[in-house]
Amino acid sequence: MGKAAALKIPLKLALVCVWLLVGGGCGEDEGASQTPYGSADQVRAYRLQTNPLIDWVNSLEQEVQRRAVGASGQATAENLAAVYQYAQPLLQDARDSFDRITPPPRLEELHRDMRQVMSLRLEAYAAVLAGWALQQEQGQNAQSDTLYQQAEAQLAQANALIVAVNQELKKVDLALGEAEGENPVVS
Repeated sequence: MGKAAALKIPLKLALVCVWLLVGGGCGEDEGASQTPYGSADQVRAYRLQTNPLIDWVNSLEQEVQRRAVGASGQATAENLAAVYQYAQPLLQDARDSFDRITPPPRLEELHRDMRQVMSLRLEAYAAVLAGWALQQEQGQNAQSDTLYQQAEAQLAQANALIVAVNQELKKVDLALGEAEGENPVVS
Protein backbone atom coordinates (compact mmCIF):
# COMPACT_ATOMS: atom_id res chain seq x y z
CA MET A 1 0.00 0.00 0.00
CA GLY A 2 1.40 3.36 -1.07
CA LYS A 3 1.71 6.43 1.06
CA ALA A 4 -1.29 8.13 -0.67
CA ALA A 5 -3.59 5.17 0.05
CA ALA A 6 -2.47 5.10 3.67
CA LEU A 7 -3.42 8.77 4.09
CA LYS A 8 -6.89 8.39 2.53
CA ILE A 9 -8.17 5.93 5.12
CA PRO A 10 -7.35 8.06 8.18
CA LEU A 11 -8.69 11.15 6.39
CA LYS A 12 -11.98 9.37 5.67
CA LEU A 13 -12.12 8.16 9.26
CA ALA A 14 -11.42 11.69 10.51
CA LEU A 15 -14.22 13.11 8.30
CA VAL A 16 -16.66 10.51 9.64
CA CYS A 17 -15.67 11.38 13.22
CA VAL A 18 -16.16 15.10 12.57
CA TRP A 19 -19.54 14.40 10.97
CA LEU A 20 -20.60 12.36 14.02
CA LEU A 21 -19.41 15.07 16.41
CA VAL A 22 -21.43 17.83 14.73
CA GLY A 23 -24.63 15.84 14.93
CA GLY A 24 -24.77 14.11 11.59
CA GLY A 25 -24.83 10.65 13.13
CA CYS A 26 -27.87 8.45 13.38
CA GLY A 27 -27.95 8.28 17.17
CA GLU A 28 -28.79 10.95 19.68
CA ASP A 29 -26.10 12.74 21.63
CA GLU A 30 -25.66 10.49 24.66
CA GLY A 31 -24.86 13.39 27.02
CA ALA A 32 -27.59 15.75 25.87
CA SER A 33 -30.96 16.01 27.56
CA GLN A 34 -33.58 14.18 25.56
CA THR A 35 -37.24 14.82 24.83
CA PRO A 36 -39.67 12.59 22.97
CA TYR A 37 -39.04 14.96 20.03
CA GLY A 38 -35.23 14.78 19.94
CA SER A 39 -32.43 16.33 21.89
CA ALA A 40 -33.40 19.27 24.07
CA ASP A 41 -30.84 21.41 22.24
CA GLN A 42 -32.39 20.63 18.84
CA VAL A 43 -35.93 21.17 20.07
CA ARG A 44 -35.00 24.42 21.85
CA ALA A 45 -33.25 25.72 18.71
CA TYR A 46 -36.29 24.82 16.62
CA ARG A 47 -38.71 26.52 19.00
CA LEU A 48 -36.50 29.62 19.11
CA GLN A 49 -36.72 29.79 15.32
CA THR A 50 -40.44 29.10 15.05
CA ASN A 51 -41.80 31.10 17.99
CA PRO A 52 -41.22 34.56 16.45
CA LEU A 53 -42.87 33.45 13.20
CA ILE A 54 -45.80 31.87 15.00
CA ASP A 55 -46.26 35.03 17.06
CA TRP A 56 -46.06 37.20 13.95
CA VAL A 57 -48.57 35.07 12.00
CA ASN A 58 -50.93 35.16 14.99
CA SER A 59 -50.67 38.94 15.25
CA LEU A 60 -51.29 39.25 11.50
CA GLU A 61 -54.42 37.09 11.85
CA GLN A 62 -55.64 39.28 14.72
CA GLU A 63 -55.10 42.36 12.57
CA VAL A 64 -56.93 40.70 9.66
CA GLN A 65 -59.87 39.93 11.94
CA ARG A 66 -59.93 43.46 13.33
CA ARG A 67 -59.71 45.13 9.92
CA ALA A 68 -62.16 42.77 8.19
CA VAL A 69 -65.04 44.05 10.31
CA GLY A 70 -66.03 47.43 8.95
CA ALA A 71 -68.38 50.10 10.24
CA SER A 72 -71.29 47.67 9.81
CA GLY A 73 -69.80 45.39 12.46
CA GLN A 74 -69.74 42.54 9.95
CA ALA A 75 -67.04 41.17 7.69
CA THR A 76 -68.14 41.88 4.14
CA ALA A 77 -66.59 40.56 0.94
CA GLU A 78 -65.34 44.06 0.21
CA ASN A 79 -63.69 44.42 3.63
CA LEU A 80 -62.24 40.91 3.46
CA ALA A 81 -60.85 41.48 -0.03
CA ALA A 82 -59.13 44.69 1.05
CA VAL A 83 -57.55 43.17 4.14
CA TYR A 84 -56.63 39.91 2.40
CA GLN A 85 -54.94 41.83 -0.38
CA TYR A 86 -52.86 43.54 2.30
CA ALA A 87 -52.20 40.36 4.31
CA GLN A 88 -51.56 37.90 1.49
CA PRO A 89 -47.96 38.93 0.63
CA LEU A 90 -47.11 39.24 4.33
CA LEU A 91 -48.37 35.76 5.09
CA GLN A 92 -46.61 34.40 2.00
CA ASP A 93 -43.33 35.90 3.24
CA ALA A 94 -43.90 34.33 6.66
CA ARG A 95 -44.56 30.94 5.08
CA ASP A 96 -41.43 31.30 2.95
CA SER A 97 -39.40 32.06 6.09
CA PHE A 98 -41.00 29.10 7.83
CA ASP A 99 -40.02 26.87 4.89
CA ARG A 100 -36.36 27.72 5.52
CA ILE A 101 -36.51 26.20 9.01
CA THR A 102 -35.51 22.56 9.28
CA PRO A 103 -37.34 20.80 12.08
CA PRO A 104 -35.91 17.95 14.11
CA PRO A 105 -37.07 14.68 12.51
CA ARG A 106 -39.69 13.97 15.18
CA LEU A 107 -41.23 17.42 14.70
CA GLU A 108 -41.58 17.22 10.92
CA GLU A 109 -45.29 16.39 11.06
CA LEU A 110 -45.99 19.29 13.41
CA HIS A 111 -43.95 21.56 11.13
CA ARG A 112 -46.03 20.43 8.13
CA ASP A 113 -49.22 21.13 10.06
CA MET A 114 -48.09 24.65 10.97
CA ARG A 115 -47.22 25.27 7.34
CA GLN A 116 -50.59 23.87 6.30
CA VAL A 117 -52.36 26.45 8.48
CA MET A 118 -50.61 29.22 6.57
CA SER A 119 -51.27 27.55 3.22
CA LEU A 120 -54.98 27.15 3.94
CA ARG A 121 -55.23 30.80 4.92
CA LEU A 122 -53.41 31.85 1.75
CA GLU A 123 -55.73 29.70 -0.36
CA ALA A 124 -58.75 31.26 1.40
CA TYR A 125 -57.38 34.75 0.79
CA ALA A 126 -56.94 33.93 -2.89
CA ALA A 127 -60.47 32.55 -3.13
CA VAL A 128 -61.98 35.67 -1.54
CA LEU A 129 -59.93 37.94 -3.80
CA ALA A 130 -61.04 35.97 -6.87
CA GLY A 131 -64.65 36.00 -5.69
CA TRP A 132 -64.54 39.75 -5.05
CA ALA A 133 -62.99 40.44 -8.47
CA LEU A 134 -65.67 38.30 -10.10
CA GLN A 135 -68.38 40.03 -8.09
CA GLN A 136 -67.06 43.44 -9.14
CA GLU A 137 -67.03 42.35 -12.77
CA GLN A 138 -70.29 40.40 -12.97
CA GLY A 139 -72.18 41.12 -9.76
CA GLN A 140 -72.95 38.64 -7.03
CA ASN A 141 -73.36 35.25 -8.69
CA ALA A 142 -73.03 31.52 -8.10
CA GLN A 143 -69.32 31.52 -8.94
CA SER A 144 -68.44 34.23 -6.46
CA ASP A 145 -70.64 32.55 -3.83
CA THR A 146 -68.83 29.26 -4.48
CA LEU A 147 -65.45 30.96 -4.01
CA TYR A 148 -66.60 32.55 -0.75
CA GLN A 149 -67.86 29.19 0.50
CA GLN A 150 -64.54 27.60 -0.46
CA ALA A 151 -62.72 30.29 1.50
CA GLU A 152 -64.95 29.75 4.54
CA ALA A 153 -64.25 26.02 4.44
CA GLN A 154 -60.50 26.58 4.15
CA LEU A 155 -60.48 29.03 7.04
CA ALA A 156 -62.52 26.61 9.16
CA GLN A 157 -60.05 23.84 8.31
CA ALA A 158 -57.13 26.11 9.25
CA ASN A 159 -58.79 27.05 12.55
CA ALA A 160 -59.40 23.40 13.41
CA LEU A 161 -55.80 22.55 12.59
CA ILE A 162 -54.59 25.43 14.78
CA VAL A 163 -56.22 23.79 17.80
CA ALA A 164 -54.31 20.55 17.16
CA VAL A 165 -51.06 22.42 16.49
CA ASN A 166 -51.39 24.42 19.72
CA GLN A 167 -52.02 21.27 21.74
CA GLU A 168 -48.93 19.62 20.24
CA LEU A 169 -46.80 22.74 20.79
CA LYS A 170 -47.80 22.69 24.46
CA LYS A 171 -46.66 19.06 24.70
CA VAL A 172 -43.36 19.92 23.01
CA ASP A 173 -42.78 22.85 25.36
CA LEU A 174 -43.64 20.80 28.44
CA ALA A 175 -41.29 18.01 27.34
CA LEU A 176 -38.57 20.55 26.66
CA GLY A 177 -39.06 22.15 30.07
CA GLU A 178 -38.89 18.77 31.78
CA ALA A 179 -35.73 17.79 29.88
CA GLU A 180 -34.09 21.07 30.85
CA GLY A 181 -35.12 20.68 34.48
CA GLU A 182 -37.68 23.47 34.51
CA ASN A 183 -40.88 23.28 36.50
CA PRO A 184 -43.57 23.67 33.81
CA VAL A 185 -46.10 24.88 36.38
CA VAL A 186 -43.87 27.74 37.50
CA SER A 187 -42.36 28.72 34.12
